[in-house]
Order: sequence, then C-alpha cells, then structure tokens
Amino acid sequence: MGISLRRCGVGAESYIEQIFKELPFGIAIAMVVFLGILLVIWLLLPLWVLFIQWNTGKIKDEIRNLVDQLQKRDWDGKGKETAGPKD
Repeated sequence: MGISLRRCGVGAESYIEQIFKELPFGIAIAMVVFLGILLVIWLLLPLWVLFIQWNTGKIKDEIRNLVDQLQKRDWDGKGKETAGPKD
C-alpha cells in the first residue's frame, strides 16, 4: 500500500498545475509571477541585510576618521598659534 509522493501531488510542480487548472490563465500567470518575486525577495533579503550592516559600519568608520582628522587639525592649529617666539 505504498503511495508515492509524486502520485499524491506533493511538490512545487503539482501546486503550480493545480493553480493553472482551477484558475483562469491570466490570474494563474499573475500568481506564479507574484510568488516568484516573493521567492527572489526571500532569497535576497539576507544579502541585503548583510550589505546594509557592512555599509553602516563603513560609514561609521568614515565618520570616526573625519572626526579624528578634525580634532588633529584643531590641535595642530592651536599648537602652531602658541608655539614659537612672538616678536
């Protein structure tokens, strides 16, 4: 009494076939395209999150570098004004 999974209709192909059999063709195409877009978004979302985290960290590093440069310039400016004999 073994029943194969293929015969029961378990699998992505059988779901798509069921959609095309029971719905009008235009609506079925729209549903398959929509589900495909959702699948692509679902697959790309982790990469997008990693990119945002990497980019945010990079921006923070650039801001730190800029602040360090401004502080160094400010310190160098004060040092040049006070250093050396005044005539």
